[in-house]
Amino acid sequence: MSDAIKIRDRRQWLSLIAALLRILGVFSAGVGTAFLFFVSAYPLGLVSAYPAPPASAIEGPLGFAQKVGSVEDLYRRQSEPMQAYLERLTTAVAGGMVHYWTEGDRWAAADVPYTRIGAFDNYLLWMLSFRPEYRENLQNYEFVTPRKALDRGYGFCSQVSKIVYSVLADQGIEATIYSAPEHTVVESNGNILDSDYGVFVPHSLEDVQQDPSIIDTYYAQFGPMLPLLRRAYGQAWQPLGTAEDFNDVRAYEAKFECLKWVPPLALLAIGVLLAAIGMVLRHRERLARLMPLWVRRTARSI
Repeated sequence: MSDAIKIRDRRQWLSLIAALLRILGVFSAGVGTAFLFFVSAYPLGLVSAYPAPPASAIEGPLGFAQKVGSVEDLYRRQSEPMQAYLERLTTAVAGGMVHYWTEGDRWAAADVPYTRIGAFDNYLLWMLSFRPEYRENLQNYEFVTPRKALDRGYGFCSQVSKIVYSVLADQGIEATIYSAPEHTVVESNGNILDSDYGVFVPHSLEDVQQDPSIIDTYYAQFGPMLPLLRRAYGQAWQPLGTAEDFNDVRAYEAKFECLKWVPPLALLAIGVLLAAIGMVLRHRERLARLMPLWVRRTARSI
């Protein structure tokens, strides 16, 4: 009798464990599915991770002209002359990005919604941006990965310069980002690429430094800005970073782009596994319950 009681108690525990595992599995899979939908929403174009700048900025002289459909569209075409390509790249990136500052012409705390990595874009970096040690960098973050920056669609002169630089570097074309207190540009093959204004200057930065008036013809449509631009080009320019620096940042972005998928996929996989184990235990419990009945029927037939 005691053996029968023990067997019955064991079956009850097995049934309870199986039910708990199935419940936990369904819950985990449900949370994982919802989490996966959240992570996928921005890449699928279902939500926007960043607010749109005011219409005045989008339609202004430094506003939006045409979205860059694919980063490959920015690559040099076969037999395309280098200078013609660099000019096309400059204007294409400028047309696909909006230059907008909420206060004056410098970054301010009001720009954080535009410059912080959005939760829908990468919730991991978004959460890190609230920690004191990461706040300064991640609340005013500029992507080195071209597609990420173009999808955000908003950036200052240093951001658009990083897009241009990365596109050129991916093709093995020599390029350097140079920065002065008032401006940031890219120099490549003895040409200045200013994708903030959409201006291509077929002169080296050194030549323009010696004679800033060279830029007047190329920036003619931005007349009110000429004094500032002449002052910027007449100053000493410093490289914004090395190729190794930009490669490290791009690897950092790629790593977190992969890591953001791990938690939802892990929750989904764990949920499926727990539910499957629960189903197996439930099946074993049913077999164990039916076994005595099968034994009794066999004994009677004998």
